[in-house]
Amino acid sequence: MSYLTQYATRGVVTLRPARRGARVDERVQLNFPELDGGAHVRAFVEDTSAHRIRRRTLPSPRLQLRITDCMNQIHLEFPVDSPDLRENSLDKIETLIASLERFRDGLRAEAELRAARESGSRARKEMRCRT
Repeated sequence: MSYLTQYATRGVVTLRPARRGARVDERVQLNFPELDGGAHVRAFVEDTSAHRIRRRTLPSPRLQLRITDCMNQIHLEFPVDSPDLRENSLDKIETLIASLERFRDGLRAEAELRAARESGSRARKEMRCRT
């Protein structure tokens, strides 16, 4: 089945196409298909706009953010049932995004440094072989 990986596309894989009642419903692979060991992000945000208020109880959406690698999983909670909880949940996701952006920048810098060192090492080896 490995020959099929060349036709696979990386990106968002919607678990339930056009599912009613969901604002977000996706599973995104984190690795290239040929390197995949099950790492993914699962995001689900229920759309409660069609839910009625019953017995003076507001509907509470189902919210799920799970990040999984080959061995571990983290589940993050984002409650919206009070003003303080909503503010905290929005701050939590903004903080996570900002941290991930800084991590990406550091990773990119280290990857570029590694590539430069590898090409420099090859050039030095080639110079030694010529002399």
